[in-house]
Amino acid sequence: MSVYKLIIAILSIFSIILLSASFFIPHESEIWRLINYYDYFLCAVFLHDFYREFKKSDNRLKYFFTFGWLDLLSSIPLVGAFRYARFFRIFRVIRVFKSIKILVLFLRSQRKSSMYGMIVLFISFTVILSSIFTLYFEKDVGNIQTAEDALWWTFISVTTVGYGDYYPVTGNGKLSAVVMIFSGLLAFGTIVAFLTDIMESYKEEL
Repeated sequence: MSVYKLIIAILSIFSIILLSASFFIPHESEIWRLINYYDYFLCAVFLHDFYREFKKSDNRLKYFFTFGWLDLLSSIPLVGAFRYARFFRIFRVIRVFKSIKILVLFLRSQRKSSMYGMIVLFISFTVILSSIFTLYFEKDVGNIQTAEDALWWTFISVTTVGYGDYYPVTGNGKLSAVVMIFSGLLAFGTIVAFLTDIMESYKEEL
């Protein structure tokens, strides 16, 4: 097991949740379009995961015809009937979480890397959910009206740039913005700490 596999498994669960939520949202809704954008991003991550596993596999044919084809199918975006292939990701989740005891031992033995991984996941979930909720709260009220508006506002907020061209006006929307901004600050702090650890490891090797 590795932190990378753990992150992929948790992202798989999150993508299944997003897919399930999309079934209850009208397809003409901007929120549904926003979920689609995030699904495309997650699909790119899963496709990279498939390529990575395929490339490093000692027996590539065996990998492809056992789990590889499931990983490949589950990397297809929410397009037509292929959207249901996302549920195949549950098999990767089962493969990673097949032993809770092993998982706990791994987290204890790899505390620092696990901490970085969990922070990345927390930030990712927070950013995605905050943007979805903000678009929902600001619908027909503020100037964040479309999925593209929400994506741009999310990027500007999480990077703490704040151009001010898009902003929430409702109480709940502002609360989501506060959460988003704190996530951005946490992201920068994590990046700085991670780079510092890398530099320290290089110094020790020298």
